[in-house]
Amino acid sequence: MAEDKQEIKCVILTLRKENVIVPNALVAEIVSVKDIEQSETGPDWYLGDMTWRGAGVPLLSFEASGGEKISKVNLNTQAVVLYAVGKSGKISEQPYLGLVMSGVPHVSHFTRDQIKSDDEVEETHPMVAQKVRINGASVSILDVDAMVEMVEQLAA
Repeated sequence: MAEDKQEIKCVILTLRKENVIVPNALVAEIVSVKDIEQSETGPDWYLGDMTWRGAGVPLLSFEASGGEKISKVNLNTQAVVLYAVGKSGKISEQPYLGLVMSGVPHVSHFTRDQIKSDDEVEETHPMVAQKVRINGASVSILDVDAMVEMVEQLAA
């Protein structure tokens, strides 16, 4: 019987302290943050709205949502623009989300056999769906559904 060697195409986002993966199909673009309307009243993880292709896109911080202090956004800040697909499978009222990155992202292909659940990790993070090991390295799977919910609750 033939083995199932179906590959999953993911983007590995380098953040300050960890690597996070997201399905390639959810990535709209990687951009430099240029224009941002900073938020003074929202939670620390909500940095404000950045302008992308003429529209305002909520810019989020993975680190701040996990309780870490973050530095200010400047012209050297890179962000990934994600399609905001919620649990229903529909694009939310806010069709895009931005997430601040600190390193250069890269595309990789993985087979199901290469991705193993990381049962040793007990810590939780509001933007992490699951911690896994890929070829032995610890990686977090980004929970875009949770990010959509966070932004929707902020708008309510």
